[in-house]
Amino acid sequence: MIHLLSRIATARTGTRTFHLNNIRKRARARATWKVVIICLLCSWILLPRVHALSTDKEKPIHIEADWAEADDLQRTVVYRGAVIVTQGSIRIDGEKVVLHYDDNGTLIKAEAEGRPAKFQQRPDGSAQKQHAKAKRMEYFATRNLIILLGNAHSWQGGRRLSADRIEYDTAKNRVRAHSRRGGKSKSRDGKPRSRVRIVVPAKKNQ
Repeated sequence: MIHLLSRIATARTGTRTFHLNNIRKRARARATWKVVIICLLCSWILLPRVHALSTDKEKPIHIEADWAEADDLQRTVVYRGAVIVTQGSIRIDGEKVVLHYDDNGTLIKAEAEGRPAKFQQRPDGSAQKQHAKAKRMEYFATRNLIILLGNAHSWQGGRRLSADRIEYDTAKNRVRAHSRRGGKSKSRDGKPRSRVRIVVPAKKNQ
């Protein structure tokens, strides 16, 4: 009887622990989805009607740098030292920039690193340029996608967005922002957690 009661008590304790772990996991999952949904909703408020200038892809690419090295087999060119890449209204600045081309010599991807690396482009129908900066960025020319990594910032006029990672789709007018660690404002070691931060300017009275 004693052994039976012990087994029942152990089983109940294990069941409670199992249920508590499940509840915690579900709560974390809900919190994560909540953050993602909020970020997606805020991104639509933050960057309305922003589409890449449609004529940029038709423009020639101009590059300035202190040093360059081309790899024909990999179809890449590496530039170092105050690198400036321009194509139409697009401008990329970085200490190191790697350009990837396809078989036809068309730019498909640009990787930039800097302190910080910078990107700017004028959207269709807008006089204000879209600006971005981060420790590292990846620009996928054929997909109209910009990924900002590490202390990332994006702004146009008074609208601003900052996060650890920002994905900006200029064709679909879609922005995703991520922070490395969510939850409380400080971690267990007392260091501040990274957060997604958004600034939406007040509308002027007409």
